[in-house]
This record gives sequence, structure tokens and C-alpha cells, in this order.
Amino acid sequence: MSFVLLPLLSVAQDADQEYELRSNEKEGWIINKKGEKIEGVLRLMGSEDSPWVNQQKVRFIAKSDIDPSKKRQKLKVLDVDDLKGYAAYDGDVLREFELIKYTNVRESSRGGSGIGGSIKSIKNLSNSNHIAEVMIKGPITVYRLYGLPTAVAVGNKQVQEMEDDLKRLRSTPSILVSKNGGKIEELNSSDMKKLTEDCEYVRAKMLNKKYTSYDPDKEEKKRSKMGALLKSEMELDGEKIQKMALEILTDYNANCGK
Repeated sequence: MSFVLLPLLSVAQDADQEYELRSNEKEGWIINKKGEKIEGVLRLMGSEDSPWVNQQKVRFIAKSDIDPSKKRQKLKVLDVDDLKGYAAYDGDVLREFELIKYTNVRESSRGGSGIGGSIKSIKNLSNSNHIAEVMIKGPITVYRLYGLPTAVAVGNKQVQEMEDDLKRLRSTPSILVSKNGGKIEELNSSDMKKLTEDCEYVRAKMLNKKYTSYDPDKEEKKRSKMGALLKSEMELDGEKIQKMALEILTDYNANCGK
């Protein structure tokens, strides 16, 4: 199914020259290194099988460069060195990506065995600039960040290990948070109290169990250092923290964000 790019109709000479988006093209914009917003057509280079690619590059053509008489347009590949961010409409949903600086130390420790594991560790340690997808935007901003995989495996054991790791990477991205433009860090449930303590409205709802994702009796009880560490590791690989963020931190931004 194709979508008519309405903003481009003004550059068409007649109805037969209206440029129609191809199935893998999206309306949207980029933010270049100068901070300028440029509208146009984007092609996301990542997929459900390789979502981490969207953190590294995107294809783009500016609206002003489109020739509506041509069915195919030449989209240029832009990467982290060219952008501060980009956004694309995926159906009716706007997906926004923002350049962040973060070293995925935790994922580098999961390199695995053999040369492939070593390459994966190096990739995750050496790549500190990512165009991460924004889950929540506001005074508290939450990002979704996928680990970078290896493409090298030698022998059946390493091949199976790589395939298992790819499945995990696709389904368990890291969830990162930054408050008021501060340091970007991994998010877990123990951060929820700290992040919202300046918002009486949200804290009251948390303590009164108004959020289905948050039980203060379980989340705010004291734990040993080892118990807290184990709990944190379990959450960082699950959907629980994503549900908390969408429910609680979105409410924070709407009611107490400045």
C-alpha cells in the first residue's frame, strides 16, 4: 500500500506527477548537526529482525530534492556523524530517534565465546554514539537502546549461541532514562521513587497502588545489596520496567514536568 505525501503536492505540475511513497518509505524529518529540522522522506534501515540498525543510520531525501516525476528517488544514507536525530511516521505513529552518548557496558559483558563474542564486546564498548528511539519525551526522557550483535561465529556451538543472542537482543532492549537533561542511565524500578519524589501527585498514586505496574509494598521494601542487584538484572531484561516507565513517567511529565 502506498501513501500520498501531501506536502509534496505543491511541487507537482499535475495530478499524474504526485510523488507516492513506496511501501518502505515514511514521511518525517531529520535534525542535522546544526540543529536544523529538514522535512522529507525517510527509509528506516532497521527491521524487526535488526532494530539496532536504526540506531546507526537512516536513508533520507529532503522534500526540496524530490522530483515528483520520478517514481524512485535517491535517498542518501545518514549516520550518527550527520545527525542529531530523526523522526518518521510509521502509519499514524510518530517514531522519534535522538542522538545520545552511552556506552553499553552491560551488553559488552555478554559477548559470548570465541572470536564472535570478542567482536561483540568490542562493538558495544567502542560505540558510544547512538540514535536511540525515544519512548517518552519530556522533562523525564526514556530511550530504548538495543545491544549490537556479532556477525561472526565458528562452529555449531557458536552459531547456536549467536542465534540465541540475536533473539534476546531483539526482545530485550535496554531502557535508559535522563531527567532534565542529566546523565543517561539504565532504568529499573528502584529509580521510580527517586525520579518522582518531587511530584506529590505521582507519588501519592504510587503509594496508593493506582498504577497497575507498580506495587510499593514490593518495589520499595529494603533489600540487601545482592538482592537489589539480582532484582535489577532481572528487570533490565524484561517488559516490567517498560510498563512502569510508560505508566508512571508519562504521568509525571504530564502533571509535574517543567
